[in-house]
Amino acid sequence: MGEVKQRDYVFDALRGLCMWSIPISHFTRMAGHFSQGSLSGIVYITINVFVMQAFMFLSGYFSKKPDRSREIAFKAFLWPYILSIFFFYGVRLLFWGNANLYFDRAPFAMWFMVTLFLYKVFQKNYIKIPYFFAMTFVLYLIAGCLPFLTDYLSLGRIVSYFPFFFLGYYCTPEHIAKIKCLKKWQCAVLGVFLIGVSCLLAFGMPQVPVGWYLMKDPGSFTGVCWWLDILMRAVLFIIGALWIILMFNILPSKDTYLAYVGRNTMPVYILHLVVRQWMKKHGGISLGIFPMPEASSLLYYVMVFGFASLCVVVFASKPVSKGYDWVVDTTYAIFMWVVNHIILPPFAFLEKGLKSWGISTAEWIEKQKK
Repeated sequence: MGEVKQRDYVFDALRGLCMWSIPISHFTRMAGHFSQGSLSGIVYITINVFVMQAFMFLSGYFSKKPDRSREIAFKAFLWPYILSIFFFYGVRLLFWGNANLYFDRAPFAMWFMVTLFLYKVFQKNYIKIPYFFAMTFVLYLIAGCLPFLTDYLSLGRIVSYFPFFFLGYYCTPEHIAKIKCLKKWQCAVLGVFLIGVSCLLAFGMPQVPVGWYLMKDPGSFTGVCWWLDILMRAVLFIIGALWIILMFNILPSKDTYLAYVGRNTMPVYILHLVVRQWMKKHGGISLGIFPMPEASSLLYYVMVFGFASLCVVVFASKPVSKGYDWVVDTTYAIFMWVVNHIILPPFAFLEKGLKSWGISTAEWIEKQKK
């Protein structure tokens, strides 16, 4: 039993680290003075080459039971996504005075929710397809060359992160034990190598702008040619996998605060985006209260990391986490009551009436088509 808890803590710690990194990434881009060839560019690229990949890997790893995945998919992912559409409509209205209500484009970073919903609700079907992982990997490589894989319905990201979800699904505890075998010096070498890669991407690859690393649109949308897009996707898959391996070797196996954050990610994921909009409205990290620090100054990065850490501490706290759970559970219960007591009864009455005439619903529908 102790071994199981230890593994869970490592996974929680990785999820917590990724959650901490996301507001850092967003605030780095929104803080003002951002440029790719700078320390902020290194930070942004480093986070975006492995964080969402790691989240997908963890989601796949804990989706070993397809029936259970389908059972919880709506409440755990699609329902919060639906709520977020209206919530962020209100946020935009509050900050900017006008907003549009979209159902076909995920608000802000909520593409993650609809993507996981689709992965899980159809998991029972696609895992039966021979060589499906190979097909998803090939599609991932060429996704940047397909003009219809955009942020519309989050199609670009659904395709681009699928291989990492599948990688997690096929990964076993035995595989995790094997990759957690690096010595300290090996971890140090790997860490230096990966940071070096981020430096190279930030300073030496201006032809691949930071927006490309989000993988939400075809490469041509950001000016990346087709062959470079395919090559960079192959490189990023390897880099993302190496970061995940490194994290499993250096993160603590005991129950730490980082692991606690990893068990309370959703309020942080959603609510830090409100702070991000606040920064955007006021032109940067200073929030319009005092002059903007220079991007090269220590204060600039202290503020970015400080605001991100404050969001994590506040939004992962027990009162906020419980409040989030209460909102989701209560609204879901109301929704299901409406479905079961208002929407479905007329259909049940129709079914009963048709049966009394010896006609099934399916037969009735077929007759209406003729």
